Amino acid sequence: MRLASRWIVSAALIWASLLGACLASAAALPTSPLLRLEPGEHTGNVRNIATDAQGRWIVTASQDKTARIWDASDGHLVRTLRIPIGEGYEGQLDALAVSPDGNTIAVGGITTQFTTSLFGIGSADMTLYLFDRASGRLVRRLTDIPHTIIDAAFSPDGRLLAAVTGKGVYVFSVADGTLIARDLDYGGPSYSVDFSRDDRMVTSSWDGSIRLYGFDGAHFTLVAKQAAPGGKKPGITHFSPDGSRIAFGYLDTLAVSLLDGHTLASRGSADTSGIIPNNHVGLFAVAWSRDGSTLYAAADAKKIVNGKEVHVIRRWGAGGTGPGQDLVVPAGNITYLATLPDRRLAFSSGEASWGMLNGNGSMQYFHTPPIVNFRGTQDHLTVSADGTRIGFCPAPSCATLASFSVLSAELKAADTAGLMPPRTSAPGIAVAGLNTSYDPATLNGSPLYSGQDYSTSLAITPNGDGFALGAELWIRMFDRKGTERWKRPSYSGTFAVNVSQDGRWVIAAYGDGTIRWHRASDGVEELAFYAHPDGKRWVAWTPAGYYTSSPGAEDLIGWHVNRSVDQPADFFPIGQFRELFYRPDVIAKVIETTDESEAVKEANNAASRREPTVPVTQVLPPVVEVVSAPQQFASLTLDVQIKIHTPQDAPVTGTRVLVNGEIMATPRSGEAMQQDGSQTLTLALPPKDSDVVIYADNKNGRSAPAPFSLRWAGGNKAFDPGQQGSRKVDKPKLWLLAVGVSAYRNPHIPQLHYASDDAKAFAQILEAQQGKAYRAVDARVLTDDQATRASVLAGLDWLRSNVGAGDIGIVFLSGHGFTMATDHRYYYASVDVQPDKLTDTGVPYSAIQQALTDFNGRGDGTHAVFFIDTCHAGDATGVSIDASIKASNGDDLAGQLTRTDNQVLVFASSKGSQPSWEDPDSHHGAFTEAIIEGLGDKWDADPRKTGHVTYKNLDAWISYQVPLLTQGRQTPRLLVPPGGVDDFVLVSK
Repeated sequence: MRLASRWIVSAALIWASLLGACLASAAALPTSPLLRLEPGEHTGNVRNIATDAQGRWIVTASQDKTARIWDASDGHLVRTLRIPIGEGYEGQLDALAVSPDGNTIAVGGITTQFTTSLFGIGSADMTLYLFDRASGRLVRRLTDIPHTIIDAAFSPDGRLLAAVTGKGVYVFSVADGTLIARDLDYGGPSYSVDFSRDDRMVTSSWDGSIRLYGFDGAHFTLVAKQAAPGGKKPGITHFSPDGSRIAFGYLDTLAVSLLDGHTLASRGSADTSGIIPNNHVGLFAVAWSRDGSTLYAAADAKKIVNGKEVHVIRRWGAGGTGPGQDLVVPAGNITYLATLPDRRLAFSSGEASWGMLNGNGSMQYFHTPPIVNFRGTQDHLTVSADGTRIGFCPAPSCATLASFSVLSAELKAADTAGLMPPRTSAPGIAVAGLNTSYDPATLNGSPLYSGQDYSTSLAITPNGDGFALGAELWIRMFDRKGTERWKRPSYSGTFAVNVSQDGRWVIAAYGDGTIRWHRASDGVEELAFYAHPDGKRWVAWTPAGYYTSSPGAEDLIGWHVNRSVDQPADFFPIGQFRELFYRPDVIAKVIETTDESEAVKEANNAASRREPTVPVTQVLPPVVEVVSAPQQFASLTLDVQIKIHTPQDAPVTGTRVLVNGEIMATPRSGEAMQQDGSQTLTLALPPKDSDVVIYADNKNGRSAPAPFSLRWAGGNKAFDPGQQGSRKVDKPKLWLLAVGVSAYRNPHIPQLHYASDDAKAFAQILEAQQGKAYRAVDARVLTDDQATRASVLAGLDWLRSNVGAGDIGIVFLSGHGFTMATDHRYYYASVDVQPDKLTDTGVPYSAIQQALTDFNGRGDGTHAVFFIDTCHAGDATGVSIDASIKASNGDDLAGQLTRTDNQVLVFASSKGSQPSWEDPDSHHGAFTEAIIEGLGDKWDADPRKTGHVTYKNLDAWISYQVPLLTQGRQTPRLLVPPGGVDDFVLVSK
């Protein structure tokens, strides 16, 4: 059974039980930052999808508390809209409407925090938020709506906005937010509202009625009220484009009804034969093609095709009266449908996905949910005795297994030894009612709780004194007599639970793709873990935001910060606070102590750290808002209005602009920054469609990106290399810092054979490119005794100070790289490094990062490339490395450098925990030997004999050659910033 299907059913039951209830008053807007999952896609039920009249934009609204704007042509994300939110259900979005011109987006849902209700019926002050689509600005709030907002619609001219709620309909003037009309004489929640082209309005309600309203330009009048002919719970209701007919489906039956658009008289029904409903959910969502000739309907409908059940959307010709045809889609539980002018059809799904069908019914693109699917995996959530390791599988079939160790911070495939499944039976404890209905689960025949909640999973404690019960809305802990010890809200449904054998932890897998550790004594969450479905990226974090992650994964979570009720919320990826919150040592201590505060204290004591926990609100970077930017341009310069807000004690120190993934020359300010942060930037652009991203800096760090797209409207004008903002036609200059250490002064550090030779050989190849690929090459080579900490730091400073616009800067490091157990940050081991004083004698990652990112932002066409080979295998001296430090291949540093705001290209010698191997036959490391073969006299990285080797050519070659040289023991990696980097030449003949 699918989560989204259950959501619709549970909504019906909860609405029925809460109608007319008088609930607690709303709490104040939370001011503390909230940690949120943010993988760039929706992670919760996508409740609604809409488009503008021309079909240029797709907007989705989700119960993950975000709305997202997508380019309809290819489905790429344009902007994420964030309303003020709170804990629990506050901020879930259900209602969505896009104005016909596409300029205004309205969203609503559960927009107030309540202490006694999920839906807030009878409560005060729900809010509809109106956003400017182009800039993301919050334009207006429509307030004093005393019920959860379920659906919304603009009138055809965009002047009116209607919203239906748990009890009635409201109509507002968009211009000033004035309430025009309302009707609260509803006996049930309404799930749909729509306008005809002459401003008639139709609503459906679970009191079983369809209501039709007329509008005379000033007042709405109830024209007709008709019992829905095909069921008691009518769903999404839409006028045909000409307004002559109304179509709608149902939750409780498979019927799709047609009514007269002026009188509500029956006009028959669509043929739904052959559809297999899931859990008796009907064809709840309907939509008309823009010309009215085709009707579509869907929900969690299935059909047998070639002996197999598949999800389908049914469509009918002849305005819904023709024969049905089924379109196969990859997602079930369709929540909403939206049609575009070119006969395309967009759909949203309760499975956190959405997609677009072409006019012929084929799939144009589909957004797969970025969450591990824990549905049906209760028996496969396994836990070690002490709760430090977990095992899980990403799908009910469990064709693949994975495990995660909190102590070693490693995600592995199929390493599940010593992990135990949940205990589901014990003498005297007979729990029934799981995965069957929304009625309460029972203990020995007696209900465990009141109300409605779909129970899914069970785990009995090792000593049999109680049990954890997972459900759609809550996770609960009971003693063996059925007395509730505690309960906590679930995250989009609880799908699996387990209890560690030591009895300290209740561990739960949730519908948002996270696994969380709850203290068994009181249910307090102390640790959360998210693994991306790509199997590579993962992040674990505590409630205060201390985290550890794989490279490139730290931006999968971040801080949601409410500004005020009248402003959109800000979001800061957690990686922006790395210096303060990247603490693998704290994560490990949490498991030992079961208390975050104690874990921080013990970790700080062990590391001799005394820094206090700093609130995120005291170290916030700037936020960039694009106030005004045209959709198209026809000149090579363009003015863009932005607004930057930043803490009072951290003024803006600079801005940075990326055009098509490359950092352009510093933009000119058309005017000084105003007191409110407003400013005009004059951008230099190439004569082609362009994607622009703007950043700002203050003392706390760099802002999140503010992206927008521009379409070239200047015709086929030739690219003039003399124009400002275009790339130079001259050959670039190469600046190179190559460092290699084989013979370390400290005898306790394993000595290497060829690291210094690697640096020399790498530099020699590139120095020979003067006059070929580069107009000049300026190289600084530091090996063995020359490669002191001071000289390496000076070399990095030399590099960042000299690389100019259009140049290429390369850093090559070979030798040892370390992280300290008490620091967990990367250090390159200079020749004079002392393991017991690593922070004072090693070259810190921050110096490497600053050098590469600073010169990479100096001008248009500049490239920064980093070659790192610092986790060598073998022990030439037979002496072990000091136990307080760990050899490192710089994986984490590589992930940092390739962030969007850094834009560094990284060639890493190995992946994960792999070492780098030296090759006695070639007298080089395998990584460098492959580079020499690819770029040197052999020209192996130029298989097509073009006379040039680009960075992509080199990647292809070393990806093949290094595993060959090392018998598969070493796998090099190329790490490219998000959005990619255009290919460019490294060497030429």
